[in-house]
Amino acid sequence: MKAKVPNSMLNVWLASLAAGVLFMEYFHCSPRFLIITCAALLIGGIIFTWRKKALTAWIICPIIFFALGALRLHAADSLPDNDVSKFAGQSVQITGIIREEPQKKILPNGLTQVRFVVDVQGNMSGGLILTYYPKDAEQLPKARIGDRISARGNLKLLNNYNNPGQIDTVTRMKANGITARMSAGKQGLLIKEVDGGLWIKFLRLVAAIREHYRDSMEGVMSADDAAAIFAMLFGGYAGLNPELVSDFQTTGIVHILSVSGSHMSLLAVATAWLCLLLRLPRGLTFAIGLFVIGTYAILSGLLPQVLRSASMGTLIFFAKTLDAEAEGARLLTLTALVMLIHQPLLIFDISFQLSFTATAGLMYLSEDLLNAMERLPKFFSTPASMTIAAQLASLPVIVWYFNQVSLSSVLANVFVMPLLEVVIIGGLLGGIIAAVVPVLGKIFFIGEALIFGAGVELNRVFASLPLSSVQVPTLGLLAGFFYYAALILRRPIVLLPIIFLLVLNVLRVGGELEVSFVDVGQGDCAVVLTPHGRCLIFDTGGVREHMFDVGGRVVVPYLKHENIRTVDKIFLTHVHEDHATGAGAVIKKFPVGEVITAGESKSEYAAVFGIAEEHLPSLRAGHAGEVFDVDGVQVEILYAPQVGTGNEISNVYRVRYGEVTFLITGDLVKEIEEQILREGVDVQSTVLKVGHHGSATSSSEDFLRAVKPKCAVISVGYGNNFGHPRPEVLQRLESLSTKIYRTDQDGLIKFRTDGKSLSAEPFNRR
Repeated sequence: MKAKVPNSMLNVWLASLAAGVLFMEYFHCSPRFLIITCAALLIGGIIFTWRKKALTAWIICPIIFFALGALRLHAADSLPDNDVSKFAGQSVQITGIIREEPQKKILPNGLTQVRFVVDVQGNMSGGLILTYYPKDAEQLPKARIGDRISARGNLKLLNNYNNPGQIDTVTRMKANGITARMSAGKQGLLIKEVDGGLWIKFLRLVAAIREHYRDSMEGVMSADDAAAIFAMLFGGYAGLNPELVSDFQTTGIVHILSVSGSHMSLLAVATAWLCLLLRLPRGLTFAIGLFVIGTYAILSGLLPQVLRSASMGTLIFFAKTLDAEAEGARLLTLTALVMLIHQPLLIFDISFQLSFTATAGLMYLSEDLLNAMERLPKFFSTPASMTIAAQLASLPVIVWYFNQVSLSSVLANVFVMPLLEVVIIGGLLGGIIAAVVPVLGKIFFIGEALIFGAGVELNRVFASLPLSSVQVPTLGLLAGFFYYAALILRRPIVLLPIIFLLVLNVLRVGGELEVSFVDVGQGDCAVVLTPHGRCLIFDTGGVREHMFDVGGRVVVPYLKHENIRTVDKIFLTHVHEDHATGAGAVIKKFPVGEVITAGESKSEYAAVFGIAEEHLPSLRAGHAGEVFDVDGVQVEILYAPQVGTGNEISNVYRVRYGEVTFLITGDLVKEIEEQILREGVDVQSTVLKVGHHGSATSSSEDFLRAVKPKCAVISVGYGNNFGHPRPEVLQRLESLSTKIYRTDQDGLIKFRTDGKSLSAEPFNRR
């Protein structure tokens, strides 16, 4: 009988593989250098341990897996010359095959967006996100998986909002073979029906089944309830009520709105319970559970994240059904090892990180926690132990991405999740009933809506409790290392370094001013942190037509990442959406002391913020010559318009700390720049936030010479349709020997100063 590899050795292999991936990601060494170095280490290890074979294995295997991880990441990052991303910036005609079921959603501005995932063919290869905005129902395309699609448009690279604390969606898509995006131009789409082989026909059948479920639910319940229950059954956030999502995030059960390992575990548990009633043998129970999980994964579209969830759910079911926790733990490590060898980019994917850590928690911690709760009622102790085990194991990941810990998650998992689990199991049965007896199916889904509504209302109560969720500072990789060491060793004393790091983070010891120009796309936002951590925000970003909530999904996560809990003042240059829309989300999430504006009406700001006037914080117009002193940092209003239209209404602010100054000009136009200079206003500054995203309507030569900036920041969206920044503006800045930073290339740019020296840290180090 062959000896099994010890689980401790497997864990070392997995850690070594992950270390190799991370090493290549952050140090970008050449494969040749890596191979030579690792080969030298291997030879040295063999020479020094050749008499001790066991020790040799413990030294050599980690080196091999380290090299394997690094080389696999290099291979995954190396795209062929004809990959669709290589043609970014060009107007091209693409032709390809629709990979996934097309997704349709209504945007907040009323437009309909249809999104396709396309496998490009012809002289290009790779995956592409193609979006189309039909003008009316007649132009709404009828397309299926496997159909051929053609469109012309401007190809663009995928891009993130490049700020600390932001989820890396580009890497996630790249792991799924998608490397570019395109919006169909005026010519629209050309779709040709293709019969396809057996596999394509099978995928279409699955899509038709899902559509049957959607139609059955939409016929008897509200659009919000139908969208939420469909998301719970098959995944997808299209059409979900933002307030519902927010409440689920607060109570820590938002994972129920996408197909996750908990869905697979739920089906497995329901199957096990049924098999127990029928007194079936354990082996047969496991086989039936495996069939149920596989069928559900197929119905959910066999997307990569669904397959990962199915794998993790199967492992838990295997361990619990066959009482084989040790084997389950071994298989968990092997599964992660195989996944990362196949696609090393998964290590940066939040869904993989959460699935793996939560499953590990259930494997290693839930039994001990259940034993510790033996005196509690079983209906409470069982779900509570599983919830706490999953949360403990995934806590560093949750804190890194979301900067909050849900204290109400135990209540939600004990009292809300059972209702939602009934909805999931019942919803899957309801679709079958509706296909056989439509009338009975309608009655069934009405009951589903009632149960779901009860769960949502109960969850809303838990979400509104004091301290339902607690904001937690970002502590980084070192704190994560100590945390997992404490968890593995069962030694709480190992948490002391984390407490020390936490105190340093909260106290913000350092005495420096931080000014961060946040990447908000085609908009402006600067966050100022005073030496003792008080926060000022200058403009808050936003997107025209309200197609994306920049405030809620970009600015707020960054503020939480920086452990900001209150905002002293928001200074807005003017009411335009790309400068002010994000303030709505900031005001809803943080206490805000005062909002300084350019003098537009309160009703205009209420409309842009999306907040009723009576719920606005103190809001007033700023006046030229005003100076605000916050924690030793002065904010001067150099210009405030009396009358005007458009970008002429734009306040000009200067932030001063010691000898270092930052000039923030909004969308100031040349005519007002000239007026400011004629009035003799001193605008000289160390750092200039370039006006109007580098447009030719701003940044006249005389104005730039008066400012004399050492550094200039251009807040601009990647691949914007305005041609910003303009070449002539860049030339003027370069002629002054000004160091230029751009948010579309550098991401967030953070300046630090003690009042004399100045340093700059772009998020993307070029």
